[in-house]
Amino acid sequence: MKHVSDKNFTKSNSEILFKEFSLNTPFPHFVVDNFLNEVSANKVLDNFKITKKWTNLSLVNNYKKFLLNDRNVMDNNCNEIIEELGSKEFIENLTRCTGLKNIFLDKELVGGGLQQSLNGGSLNMHTDFTSHITKKNWRRVLNLLIYFNKDWLDEYNGCLEFWDDKMKNKIKSYSPIFNRCVIFKTDKKSFHGFPDTLNLPDNISRKSFAVYYFVEEEKPIKLYPSTFTARPGDKLYYKFFMGIDSFLNKIFSFLKRYKLINDKFASRILDLFK
Repeated sequence: MKHVSDKNFTKSNSEILFKEFSLNTPFPHFVVDNFLNEVSANKVLDNFKITKKWTNLSLVNNYKKFLLNDRNVMDNNCNEIIEELGSKEFIENLTRCTGLKNIFLDKELVGGGLQQSLNGGSLNMHTDFTSHITKKNWRRVLNLLIYFNKDWLDEYNGCLEFWDDKMKNKIKSYSPIFNRCVIFKTDKKSFHGFPDTLNLPDNISRKSFAVYYFVEEEKPIKLYPSTFTARPGDKLYYKFFMGIDSFLNKIFSFLKRYKLINDKFASRILDLFK
């Protein structure tokens, strides 16, 4: 492969990753460092300058988070990586490492793409939307996240956290270091996020790239938007505002499913609440 490092998916490594995926808790996942070749990974950084093309859907649950999923704005390197992650060769690698069959990439990057959060930002614990917003027969089964944060320090916070299905205990935590890839199964019990407030220098953001894999079902799947859940110890007033944010997200998800609004329009509406 041109961009993904082949050494990560040799036969012996794939067997190790499959074992990790099967045994890791609180839900199936594995981590691959140095996921892309060095040149490709460094080129991705050129795409993280925030412009008017980026969408700001920030309220409480996605505070100070920006998204770019317009592939016409991304450079050739990014688009080639997306195509490679959806290629037959890479899908076969994923199937060997996860056991998931008949999966395919959403190349429109709905809910995914380039993402970055600024100082003071956070992403509350949540489960993801399990059915595609507009493709009603698509069920989401796998997330692939790549991080692009050089010289990341623990004091910045921002670790990806995995919690148990009752949201009682944090089970795993992964630092979002440069060129680290985290692949995990997603369903209604896979709680994840980075809920601790980012403590960043002004010239740094928490950068990532997300793509999602689906399977196609015979019948339409009920819309199940991303659902946010408070941690034990979160203050009552914060839970209240989290609930309002979640309610708005459900409304926007329903309207987007029927193509009545898009993310840009939703962003302008959310600006009224800030």
